[in-house]
Amino acid sequence: MRKGTLSRQQAIDQVGAEAVKRVEAENCDFTNRLMPAGWEDEIEFSSSIICTDHNGNDCRLIAYYYQDADTVNEAEGLDHLDWIIHGYEIV
Repeated sequence: MRKGTLSRQQAIDQVGAEAVKRVEAENCDFTNRLMPAGWEDEIEFSSSIICTDHNGNDCRLIAYYYQDADTVNEAEGLDHLDWIIHGYEIV
């Protein structure tokens, strides 16, 4: 099961456009999460920042990316992959 159920607009509504732009500019990395049954052929990546929500609470904004495992294994480097954010999470 994939993480990151919030859309970009939902994340903006909760933490603001500046925070979303900041997390999008961060480099992502492997999460090393063991993917559940049915999702074993995907590798999860994420990037995150600490920010403040619209209620003034500190939180972590996470952007999740998913790549096909075979594509990652065949790539000459991670910079050769297409990086598209799947979704966002705020914790």
